[in-house]
Amino acid sequence: MVESYLRQSPLAHLGLDARVVAEPGAAQLWLTERRYLGKINVRGQAIEKEVKTSVGLDLPLTPNTTSQGNGLTGLWLGPDEWLIVGPPGAEKALAEALDGAARAVIDVSEGRTVIRLAGPMARDVLAMGCPLDLHPSVFTAGQCAQSHLARTSIILDQVDNAPVYDVYVERSQADYLWTWFERAGEPYGVAIVAEPPVAASWRRPAKRKAAKKKVDTDSGDTEA
Repeated sequence: MVESYLRQSPLAHLGLDARVVAEPGAAQLWLTERRYLGKINVRGQAIEKEVKTSVGLDLPLTPNTTSQGNGLTGLWLGPDEWLIVGPPGAEKALAEALDGAARAVIDVSEGRTVIRLAGPMARDVLAMGCPLDLHPSVFTAGQCAQSHLARTSIILDQVDNAPVYDVYVERSQADYLWTWFERAGEPYGVAIVAEPPVAASWRRPAKRKAAKKKVDTDSGDTEA
């Protein structure tokens, strides 16, 4: 985990905060960066009960779907792999809570940023560079997929049927993809909008905390 005072968004050099508009007006593509979200990759078979106990989230078990709970989002990435996304700064506590709940627990928060797309032309702009069938009869809110966009590897999460999408992109490709979005959306008008507020804070389930405290007590350790 990077110290908070050293943390910098991969798009910080673009000065996006200074470009934010209160209302998108006639622009039909709305962009924002969702900065510093906690992202934990977990792997393992039949781990859903342990994960639920550890962090209060029901992992999605249907391929290419998402779930929400306790201020977290779970994205299905494979039969034994998920990405758990939480509020900024929660990654250390999440990783600690998940320790032992899965075969592998990896903090990947700094490896990707999230670009949110919304507006009437969001789906059409994505379709220009993504091979997925994004028609609303096929790909809707609550679905996600790993794919490519403009020759860049992404994780695509449809957040709302408005539509609203979160695009998880590798840090090294973030600037390229942001520029691609701005150019692809130029004919329709592009607005940089404020980063959406985090809906809820994550809280470690009481049962897990109590169990950890008992283990520490039995081993002679004390928990602060």
